[in-house]
Amino acid sequence: MGRRMSLQGIRPCEQRARRENKVQLPIRTTQDLAQTVAGCDLPTMSGIAAQLVATLSDEQADLTDLRDLIAQDPVLTAAVLRWANSPIYGTARSVNTLEAAISVLGLSRVRARAVAFFITNAFEPPLGVEREVFWTSCMHSAGYAMWLAIAAGLNESEAWLAALMVRLGELIIGRIDAPTVQAVEAAALPVQQRWQMERERIGFDEGEVMAEAARQWFFPDALVDALQKCSKPMTYMAFSPLGTVVHLAMLLADMETVDAQSLQTLPPEAVSALGLYIDWMTLHIPERSSFTEIRA
Repeated sequence: MGRRMSLQGIRPCEQRARRENKVQLPIRTTQDLAQTVAGCDLPTMSGIAAQLVATLSDEQADLTDLRDLIAQDPVLTAAVLRWANSPIYGTARSVNTLEAAISVLGLSRVRARAVAFFITNAFEPPLGVEREVFWTSCMHSAGYAMWLAIAAGLNESEAWLAALMVRLGELIIGRIDAPTVQAVEAAALPVQQRWQMERERIGFDEGEVMAEAARQWFFPDALVDALQKCSKPMTYMAFSPLGTVVHLAMLLADMETVDAQSLQTLPPEAVSALGLYIDWMTLHIPERSSFTEIRA
């Protein structure tokens, strides 16, 4: 039986690091960030989870490989079957086998959701973060990213996974410096101001922190790059379409209501860089109820 990511030993690394005088805030360099993230008790990647991550950049992985890998974890298997039987996919008959479930969902989508299953279940929001509100925000970001990626001709599953992962960086910040997360959550700031407050307090925002964690977990370079750039994608010389999709998705998820008026507040340079148009977006706004839940 495959085991899920270990949750043992997880605690804010801020306590240990400050006791050992190793963390000086704000963090100044990417090298210091890498050392800080490596030292803050990230969840251990299980063998199954690590192999799933490896398939994200393996174009040769096929249905049989993925089926056999997922079958090693009964909890993940049950989750995949639950996703495939969701009314969203409109299957006429009950889906009872992994092979059928993967056929319904598609290889790319199953890989992304299986990786997300392990990662999200490995993290628990710290003190000050309301659990349901947090995970709902993550799912909304992922749903909007998938919608935007399809419209922009990008990999929808990669966009879904990247957007889902961004705010996990906030949970890692909670292990680096718990008071920062408590202050950010208490302030209840709009997403861009939240990123700014994180940068002011620890030197990096949640996307940049999550990018470093993803790098250490050997996620594909394109996904790491998207996480790195997603908070301010138009400021980089090397444009990241995926990072820009994630940026817009985070803004949409932060809106109380997404409609013609609120869409006008999106940064026009980011929208146009993806070849999108506000008029088209207004006509095709997805319902948040269509965004699937992936946690156990």
